[in-house]
Amino acid sequence: MSKYILLVLVILSFTSCDVYKTLRYGGLPSQNDYKHFAQRIIENESPVYNFYNSNNKYQLGKTIGVTSRDLNATNISLDSFAVIHKTKALLIIRNDTILYENYNKNYNKTSTFSSFSAVKPIVSSLIGIAIDEGKIKSENDLLITYLPQYKSKSGWEKITIKNLLQHTSGIKFTDNPFNPISDNAEFYWGDNLREELMDLKLESLPNLKFKYSSANTMLLGLIIEKVSGGTISQNLEEKIWKPIGMEASASWSLDRNDSQAIEKVFCCLQARAIDFAKFGRLYLNNGNWNGIQIISKDWIYNSTHTDPEGNNKHFYNNNWGIGPLKYGSYYAIGLYGQFIYVYPEKNIIIIRFGDTDTKYHPSYWKDIFIQIIDQM
Repeated sequence: MSKYILLVLVILSFTSCDVYKTLRYGGLPSQNDYKHFAQRIIENESPVYNFYNSNNKYQLGKTIGVTSRDLNATNISLDSFAVIHKTKALLIIRNDTILYENYNKNYNKTSTFSSFSAVKPIVSSLIGIAIDEGKIKSENDLLITYLPQYKSKSGWEKITIKNLLQHTSGIKFTDNPFNPISDNAEFYWGDNLREELMDLKLESLPNLKFKYSSANTMLLGLIIEKVSGGTISQNLEEKIWKPIGMEASASWSLDRNDSQAIEKVFCCLQARAIDFAKFGRLYLNNGNWNGIQIISKDWIYNSTHTDPEGNNKHFYNNNWGIGPLKYGSYYAIGLYGQFIYVYPEKNIIIIRFGDTDTKYHPSYWKDIFIQIIDQM
């Protein structure tokens, strides 16, 4: 009997276009998935900002060693560690100088990397800019103020923008990228995110618990779209990408290829590693870019420090991960250990991109970064 039940479940699962896409393109999300999605281009503009180059930037990988539990506590060079752990790009920048730059043999300085969830702090930054500009009155504003289509959904009238930023909205969502029938897979492979967002339900009232959910970030995207009067990509281009002198254009994956398309803002921004580092530099400099205040200092501070209000977690705020109190670090984090890691005390930015390495959880890399920082 169990075999028949399993067969029925398999047949039913194949009726989902999203499950079909999951299996067709290899099952697990990967760095190359963006090639299967429609894209919007985020243009860059001169003058391009360039970090300084150190004459000894490759030596750092030989002099810094890391201790890994999975290597029997053997101290190995950073160069070797990057290779063993399927790292596609690893950059270490201090005082605006590139001290270390390492790429997998199939990648280089001009390669683009998919952010996965490391893009989420960029989305929250666009919300912060909209507040700075008065397009959004406050992060305490109700969601329905900007998205009135949710007024008809019971309980949604209590959700605030801050709930979405802190993942305390109470929205029901299964955020498992490795489960082909999870809500996350529906979002990732789906082609009608606007409809799927309207189909969302609540599992609790807001402010009762923290539950990380890509649905929260997608709703922030809808708000950005509404208050900016254009696409989310246009907003990123105008407010951040061009003003801080990105080296190259970027692309944001869409759910479909027509006038109703929307960016997959919970993931899927493709750009060069060095340009992700510039976003880290923007935060490292308290939102100021060479004399121009791009994001307010208050927004930067509040985003990178603990805020336990509304049962938010102490280690996560406005889509930034918060590091140990001793270090005062913060980071954007994505699937397979994509990182924009910022350590203000030593003016350090670490960028790391990888792919399809499910053995090493992203949290593993936070420990590695602290080891690196302690040796600098």
